[in-house]
Amino acid sequence: MDAEDFVRFAREAVRHPVVGDLIADAEPLTDMVTAHGLVNRRRFFEKNKQWPAGLVVLGDAVATYNPVYGHGMSVAALGARAMRDELDGRGLGADTGRRIQRAIGRTVEPAWTTASGEDCLYPNVTGAGPTRMTLVVRRYVERLTRTAISRPDVAEALIDAMTLSVPMTTLVAPKIVLATLRGPRHSPAAQPPVTAEERSALSS
Repeated sequence: MDAEDFVRFAREAVRHPVVGDLIADAEPLTDMVTAHGLVNRRRFFEKNKQWPAGLVVLGDAVATYNPVYGHGMSVAALGARAMRDELDGRGLGADTGRRIQRAIGRTVEPAWTTASGEDCLYPNVTGAGPTRMTLVVRRYVERLTRTAISRPDVAEALIDAMTLSVPMTTLVAPKIVLATLRGPRHSPAAQPPVTAEERSALSS
């Protein structure tokens, strides 16, 4: 993919070509860089029956994700925080490494479920296909996303959850579920809410 391909994709693959038009008028600060490692891979170290004393694994060594989700560094930071909390709470001991590894495994789960659950729906993906629950969750998230367009409270919950700022269970809090079942307050705008003056300023 080169710069022309990127602009073409932005014009054709999103709801309105204005995104591609704005990119085409802009001057890139750097050359385009593509990501080639799109695989989701997880190693369940926390399930090992025996674990070496003093060893802890975190970050990409535990799980890697499709970079489109932007979760890798956030999950690594959450793993480091889990290690800190375990050390602050119980200190060093014979089973410290195993305890920390189990805590790290719990921090990996939300991002892993998101990435693997979404990517398994693409054609030609290797590995286990989507379960019935995955499909149900996908339909709920699609409706929630549409609802977020016109409901700020739902949008805030969705952004916070997808950036791992809050637990994913935030998306099934009663008020969010009720708002999602009710659906968006109005239909998505047919055109982007950009005035002629704003468009001129953006492209100048």
